[in-house]
Amino acid sequence: MIVPEMKHLEEKKSRVIAYPNKIEFALNYSIQIGRCILKVIGAWPLYNESSNIEKFYSYFAKGFCYFLFIFILVPGLLRIFLIEQNTRIRLKIFGPLCTCSINATKYSILITRGKKIEECMKHIREDWKKVVLEKDYESMISHAKVGRTLAVMSASFIYGAGMSYRTILPLSKGKQIIGNLTIRPIACPSYFVIFDEQKSPAYELVFFGQFLAGFAVYSVACGVCGLATFLIMHACGQLEILMRMMRDIVDGKDDVDDTDPDTRIAEVIRHQIRSKNFVKEVEEVLQYMCMVEIVGCNSLVCLVLYDVVMEWENSDTTGLIIYLIFLLSFAFNMFIFCYIGELLSEQGAKVGITSCTLEWNRLPTKSAQSLILIILASNHPIKIVAGKLMHMSLSNFNGIIKTSVGYFNILRNST
Repeated sequence: MIVPEMKHLEEKKSRVIAYPNKIEFALNYSIQIGRCILKVIGAWPLYNESSNIEKFYSYFAKGFCYFLFIFILVPGLLRIFLIEQNTRIRLKIFGPLCTCSINATKYSILITRGKKIEECMKHIREDWKKVVLEKDYESMISHAKVGRTLAVMSASFIYGAGMSYRTILPLSKGKQIIGNLTIRPIACPSYFVIFDEQKSPAYELVFFGQFLAGFAVYSVACGVCGLATFLIMHACGQLEILMRMMRDIVDGKDDVDDTDPDTRIAEVIRHQIRSKNFVKEVEEVLQYMCMVEIVGCNSLVCLVLYDVVMEWENSDTTGLIIYLIFLLSFAFNMFIFCYIGELLSEQGAKVGITSCTLEWNRLPTKSAQSLILIILASNHPIKIVAGKLMHMSLSNFNGIIKTSVGYFNILRNST
């Protein structure tokens, strides 16, 4: 009798993840991109165990980022309203100001959601620690890889386009001599009341300051995207585990312990409630940032399309390429938000289908009746709503792009 029991025990252990280092590695792997970017700009939430140096750097980074945002916005607005008279040039200056203001808004929302993000991270860490089956681990790590890949692609597009706009584009234009004045271009034309930005060393300092401001602005965009993909893909992984648990209610073949159907149903209900609570927390973190992203995409795609037309008319190949990359990066960033929202909605729909197609007839009558609560809860739609106005989906992405093109046509005809 001892040998069969030992063999049965070994079969159970073979299905168990018993390596804490493996779980810790997977957790760090999934959040690494977004966390690194947000830590640089001081937007990653501080924990109780954070050192004094980390706390000081976080406060300093936040203050410095807001200084850089003001460094772009105030001189740029003064340039638009006090210096420039040409409508086309005003619109061209307004583009980077719009990018800066949108990401400054997202940065402020991100900081105010620090406690919620901390709660989500605690929730996720507990989810990873509760992983028992190897197939659950593989499911979670596969979704983490998707989120990481999307975050890397977003960062590549945004940093590539943004840093090119801040450095290559102004340097490629070269000096312009107008009468007795020599104009050296900068990425964001500005008007500084107390000094002339065209004289050295003011020009070099302004150029470098705008480069740092651009890095802060694009880091916010990349960090928010990385955080969103991480949170939503983790939710998708938990919903996939929920479907596995539902299928195992009848067979129970993947349970580590030999349990009756009622116990397995109770485990499914607990996991379902936990998953839905996590999705609710994620929505509270992301809903207003998604709304700002939608408004920003409408505005920025419209303005960048206008800049593309201007560079085409001026036969500026370098500017045309950089603005096209910018256009692609803004649209792709919006696509990522809508794509992961679509994935979450599809995963929620699959949970509903799974709950309705269980072979309940193979269960005892009382156990089968308990499935009614699971079915009702599973058929409630799961989605991320931007500002409680629009849910993130691919169909709405098409509408956003069409709206941006429509605004562009109005802008082009009016100017």
